Amino acid sequence: MTPTITDDGIIRFNFLQLNDVYEIAPLENGKVGGMARVATLRKQLTNENPNTLTVLAGDFLSPSLIGTIKRNGKRIKGAQMVEVMNATGVDLVTFGNHEFDIKEQELQDRINESEFTWLGTSVRRINTKTGKKSKFYQETDSTVNYVPDTWTWEITDEDGTSIKVGFFGATLDMNKVKYVEYLDVTNTCLEAVQTLSMQTDVVIGLTHLNVAEDLELAAKLPKVPLLMGGHDHHHIKDMVGNTHVCKADANAKTAYVHTLTYNKNTRKTTVSSKLIDINDQLHSDEEVKAIVDKWKRIMDDNLTKVVDQPYAEIYYSKVPLDARESVNRREQTNVGRMINEAMMKVAKREVDLSFFNSGSVRIDDKLQGTISAVDVFKILPFGGPLVEIDIKGDLLLKVLNESKSRVGQGAYLQRKKVFYSDKKEAWMINGAPLDPEKVYHAITTDFLMMGIDLKTLHVNDPGIKKIYRPDPDDRTDLRNNVILTFIDYLINLPSERD
Repeated sequence: MTPTITDDGIIRFNFLQLNDVYEIAPLENGKVGGMARVATLRKQLTNENPNTLTVLAGDFLSPSLIGTIKRNGKRIKGAQMVEVMNATGVDLVTFGNHEFDIKEQELQDRINESEFTWLGTSVRRINTKTGKKSKFYQETDSTVNYVPDTWTWEITDEDGTSIKVGFFGATLDMNKVKYVEYLDVTNTCLEAVQTLSMQTDVVIGLTHLNVAEDLELAAKLPKVPLLMGGHDHHHIKDMVGNTHVCKADANAKTAYVHTLTYNKNTRKTTVSSKLIDINDQLHSDEEVKAIVDKWKRIMDDNLTKVVDQPYAEIYYSKVPLDARESVNRREQTNVGRMINEAMMKVAKREVDLSFFNSGSVRIDDKLQGTISAVDVFKILPFGGPLVEIDIKGDLLLKVLNESKSRVGQGAYLQRKKVFYSDKKEAWMINGAPLDPEKVYHAITTDFLMMGIDLKTLHVNDPGIKKIYRPDPDDRTDLRNNVILTFIDYLINLPSERD
């Protein structure tokens, strides 16, 4: 007679956690990362325990090189990521600040295409035409489904133990755009946890905050055993009281596997977390790999129209090139210095200074070792021409001061041959204080002259005495595309390879 299996009141379940994934293909010459490898890991975990949930803690639609490319006349803008995530089996995501890099309708299209659930606990959509506020939503042919503030996962194990696991999300208010309202993170999370605690057995957070905010939030949520976070791009494992705070490395270089055990009799939860390297030791899932390869072909078809061998080494760097957004938008970096040096090199006459908006740098990562043209495209995916300008000192002073006030934003300038002296309380150009009456010769990006990022800098301002633009038909003039400018600069640098 077959013995009866009875509910022992104990259930185990897994979370496969990713965060900040911008690249669908493996990195570092195929050695690390890759969503097809993540799909394999997910299948292994699910085979071992069907109660496995795959989550992504924000930042996946932008930035990416593929996202800037056009297909069928429209920018891709994260469509490649949604298709790959659908095939991988991602179950639950929260909004990251980079989800709002793209336009309102583009984000709507991506949400509509998603087969996974979005959490919108601390964000609301503002209709830019009517001003009406609502939750974000997913449109289908027949219905409109609003993105939930909380979500419940009901699971049962082999002996019949059944529980409900509740989730809430949180999003960093870093990207201020007209169609998004950011709610107070602490208040909304506290309310969500209070509601979920009455409806579920365990409450879990899926957050996209900086680590200090995660730790502060954890201190206020002592009954939440785990916050799975994003935004910081490097793996973190910390604890506040009984609450675990974990983040994996960006671009799926690693993933966290959390195994939770819940005892219905004691109502206690234990958490065991393991950081898994996503590397070439993991086989690539064939279905997901086929989708990744399709998008790579689309990208390569576009890149080869500009560069013959986009994956060939053009430079080797022993020192990591720091293109992380959190650093690049707050201080001067080696990547910013090198791009400015490249710009000055192609100027037709000697410049007094060079500058560009840090928001032009989109890879949000560190690069080390072999650098290819593809890496440059990823660093500067928007490209665009450079212009030389004669700018009066009083206007230049306004521009530099506005940049200084925009620390942490894309309008913060990476610059060369100009710095602010705290001692003299003045901007210094070539060792001398900026002279408001002098006309300076500078090189910058054509984009900056549109007055979009910096309101004080506009092509029609009387402080702009003259603009020198490259001839768009002259392919030898590297000022026509900052991407080619930087590629040429790196090719001609002495390699750091031994």
